[in-house]
Amino acid sequence: MKKEIKEEKIEKLVAYLDGEVTEQEAIEVEQSLSTDEKTRAHVDSLERTWELLDKLPITKASSEFTDKTLSTIKTVQLEAQAAEEANRSGFSLSKKSQQQLRRAAIAGGWMVGLACSIYIGFAITNQWVPEESEPLLRELSFIENLDTYSEVQSLEFLEELQQSGTFNETAQQ
Repeated sequence: MKKEIKEEKIEKLVAYLDGEVTEQEAIEVEQSLSTDEKTRAHVDSLERTWELLDKLPITKASSEFTDKTLSTIKTVQLEAQAAEEANRSGFSLSKKSQQQLRRAAIAGGWMVGLACSIYIGFAITNQWVPEESEPLLRELSFIENLDTYSEVQSLEFLEELQQSGTFNETAQQ
Protein backbone atom coordinates (compact mmCIF):
# COMPACT_ATOMS: atom_id res chain seq x y z
CA MET A 1 0.00 0.00 0.00
CA LYS A 2 2.81 2.36 0.93
CA LYS A 3 4.60 1.49 -2.32
CA GLU A 4 1.48 2.35 -4.34
CA ILE A 5 1.33 5.75 -2.73
CA LYS A 6 4.97 6.32 -3.49
CA GLU A 7 4.52 5.25 -7.12
CA GLU A 8 1.49 7.49 -7.42
CA LYS A 9 3.49 10.40 -6.00
CA ILE A 10 6.37 9.72 -8.39
CA GLU A 11 3.97 9.62 -11.35
CA LYS A 12 2.57 12.98 -10.24
CA LEU A 13 6.08 14.46 -9.96
CA VAL A 14 6.99 13.17 -13.42
CA ALA A 15 3.78 14.62 -14.83
CA TYR A 16 4.64 17.94 -13.10
CA LEU A 17 8.09 17.99 -14.66
CA ASP A 18 6.61 17.21 -18.07
CA GLY A 19 4.02 19.96 -17.63
CA GLU A 20 1.13 17.50 -17.82
CA VAL A 21 -0.67 18.40 -14.59
CA THR A 22 -3.62 20.65 -13.96
CA GLU A 23 -3.14 24.00 -12.28
CA GLN A 24 -4.46 22.64 -8.98
CA GLU A 25 -2.11 19.62 -9.13
CA ALA A 26 0.82 21.93 -9.90
CA ILE A 27 0.03 23.98 -6.82
CA GLU A 28 -0.09 20.81 -4.69
CA VAL A 29 3.28 19.63 -6.02
CA GLU A 30 4.89 23.04 -5.47
CA GLN A 31 3.62 23.11 -1.88
CA SER A 32 5.02 19.64 -1.36
CA LEU A 33 8.37 20.75 -2.82
CA SER A 34 8.52 23.75 -0.51
CA THR A 35 7.86 21.70 2.62
CA ASP A 36 9.31 18.23 1.97
CA GLU A 37 13.08 17.77 1.61
CA LYS A 38 12.73 14.18 0.26
CA THR A 39 10.38 15.32 -2.49
CA ARG A 40 12.80 18.08 -3.56
CA ALA A 41 15.67 15.59 -3.61
CA HIS A 42 13.59 13.22 -5.69
CA VAL A 43 12.63 15.92 -8.18
CA ASP A 44 16.31 16.98 -8.45
CA SER A 45 17.22 13.35 -9.09
CA LEU A 46 14.56 13.08 -11.79
CA GLU A 47 15.75 16.30 -13.46
CA ARG A 48 19.37 15.09 -13.50
CA THR A 49 18.23 11.77 -14.94
CA TRP A 50 16.40 13.57 -17.75
CA GLU A 51 19.43 15.72 -18.44
CA LEU A 52 21.59 12.60 -18.71
CA LEU A 53 19.01 10.93 -20.95
CA ASP A 54 19.00 13.98 -23.21
CA LYS A 55 22.77 13.60 -23.69
CA LEU A 56 22.43 10.02 -24.96
CA PRO A 57 22.46 9.58 -28.71
CA ILE A 58 19.03 9.16 -30.18
CA THR A 59 18.65 5.91 -32.03
CA LYS A 60 15.93 5.39 -34.51
CA ALA A 61 14.04 2.13 -34.55
CA SER A 62 14.47 0.04 -37.67
CA SER A 63 11.57 -0.19 -40.04
CA GLU A 64 11.41 -3.95 -39.35
CA PHE A 65 10.98 -3.31 -35.62
CA THR A 66 8.33 -0.70 -36.34
CA ASP A 67 6.46 -3.05 -38.68
CA LYS A 68 6.58 -5.92 -36.18
CA THR A 69 5.40 -3.71 -33.36
CA LEU A 70 2.54 -2.27 -35.39
CA SER A 71 1.45 -5.72 -36.59
CA THR A 72 1.54 -7.01 -33.02
CA ILE A 73 -0.60 -4.11 -31.87
CA LYS A 74 -3.04 -4.70 -34.73
CA THR A 75 -3.24 -8.43 -33.89
CA VAL A 76 -3.94 -7.68 -30.24
CA GLN A 77 -6.64 -5.18 -31.22
CA LEU A 78 -8.27 -7.69 -33.60
CA GLU A 79 -8.23 -10.40 -30.93
CA ALA A 80 -9.80 -8.01 -28.47
CA GLN A 81 -12.49 -7.07 -31.00
CA ALA A 82 -13.17 -10.75 -31.74
CA ALA A 83 -13.45 -11.53 -28.04
CA GLU A 84 -15.78 -8.57 -27.55
CA GLU A 85 -17.98 -9.65 -30.46
CA ALA A 86 -18.04 -13.22 -29.15
CA ASN A 87 -19.11 -11.92 -25.75
CA ARG A 88 -21.88 -9.85 -27.33
CA SER A 89 -23.15 -12.75 -29.42
CA GLY A 90 -23.21 -15.08 -26.42
CA PHE A 91 -21.08 -17.79 -28.09
CA SER A 92 -18.00 -17.18 -26.05
CA LEU A 93 -16.53 -19.95 -23.94
CA SER A 94 -14.31 -19.57 -20.97
CA LYS A 95 -10.71 -20.68 -21.30
CA LYS A 96 -11.44 -23.71 -19.12
CA SER A 97 -14.45 -24.65 -21.26
CA GLN A 98 -12.36 -24.32 -24.40
CA GLN A 99 -9.73 -26.65 -22.91
CA GLN A 100 -12.40 -29.18 -21.89
CA LEU A 101 -13.97 -29.00 -25.35
CA ARG A 102 -10.56 -29.50 -26.96
CA ARG A 103 -9.83 -32.52 -24.74
CA ALA A 104 -13.25 -34.00 -25.54
CA ALA A 105 -12.65 -33.50 -29.27
CA ILE A 106 -9.27 -35.23 -29.02
CA ALA A 107 -10.76 -38.13 -27.03
CA GLY A 108 -13.61 -38.38 -29.56
CA GLY A 109 -11.10 -38.44 -32.41
CA TRP A 110 -9.22 -41.27 -30.73
CA MET A 111 -12.46 -43.22 -30.20
CA VAL A 112 -13.47 -42.82 -33.85
CA GLY A 113 -9.98 -43.85 -34.97
CA LEU A 114 -10.06 -46.91 -32.73
CA ALA A 115 -13.53 -47.91 -33.98
CA CYS A 116 -12.40 -47.53 -37.60
CA SER A 117 -9.31 -49.64 -36.89
CA ILE A 118 -11.42 -52.40 -35.33
CA TYR A 119 -13.86 -52.37 -38.27
CA ILE A 120 -11.08 -52.47 -40.86
CA GLY A 121 -9.33 -55.28 -38.98
CA PHE A 122 -12.57 -57.28 -38.81
CA ALA A 123 -13.28 -56.72 -42.52
CA ILE A 124 -9.75 -57.74 -43.53
CA THR A 125 -9.87 -60.82 -41.34
CA ASN A 126 -13.21 -61.93 -42.81
CA GLN A 127 -12.00 -61.24 -46.35
CA TRP A 128 -8.73 -63.15 -46.27
CA VAL A 129 -9.14 -65.81 -43.61
CA PRO A 130 -11.48 -68.56 -44.85
CA GLU A 131 -14.08 -69.94 -42.52
CA GLU A 132 -13.53 -73.64 -41.73
CA SER A 133 -17.20 -74.64 -42.03
CA GLU A 134 -17.72 -72.98 -45.43
CA PRO A 135 -16.46 -75.95 -47.55
CA LEU A 136 -18.59 -78.34 -45.50
CA LEU A 137 -21.69 -76.17 -46.04
CA ARG A 138 -20.95 -75.95 -49.77
CA GLU A 139 -20.75 -79.76 -50.01
CA LEU A 140 -23.62 -80.47 -47.58
CA SER A 141 -25.97 -81.97 -50.18
CA PHE A 142 -23.17 -84.26 -51.37
CA ILE A 143 -22.43 -85.36 -47.79
CA GLU A 144 -26.13 -86.00 -47.10
CA ASN A 145 -26.37 -88.27 -50.17
CA LEU A 146 -22.98 -89.91 -49.74
CA ASP A 147 -24.55 -93.35 -49.06
CA THR A 148 -26.60 -93.12 -52.24
CA TYR A 149 -23.63 -92.01 -54.31
CA SER A 150 -21.47 -94.82 -52.93
CA GLU A 151 -23.95 -97.35 -54.41
CA VAL A 152 -23.25 -96.05 -57.92
CA GLN A 153 -20.85 -98.43 -59.54
CA SER A 154 -19.45 -96.32 -62.36
CA LEU A 155 -19.63 -92.99 -64.13
CA GLU A 156 -21.07 -94.64 -67.23
CA PHE A 157 -24.09 -95.78 -65.21
CA LEU A 158 -24.79 -92.14 -64.18
CA GLU A 159 -24.47 -91.01 -67.78
CA GLU A 160 -26.99 -93.64 -68.83
CA LEU A 161 -29.42 -92.43 -66.18
CA GLN A 162 -29.03 -88.84 -67.35
CA GLN A 163 -29.63 -89.82 -70.98
CA SER A 164 -32.72 -91.73 -70.01
CA GLY A 165 -34.17 -88.57 -68.41
CA THR A 166 -34.40 -89.94 -64.89
CA PHE A 167 -32.80 -86.84 -63.38
CA ASN A 168 -35.22 -84.58 -65.28
CA GLU A 169 -38.22 -86.42 -63.85
CA THR A 170 -36.74 -86.21 -60.36
CA ALA A 171 -36.09 -82.49 -60.76
CA GLN A 172 -39.68 -81.82 -61.88
CA GLN A 173 -41.17 -83.53 -58.83
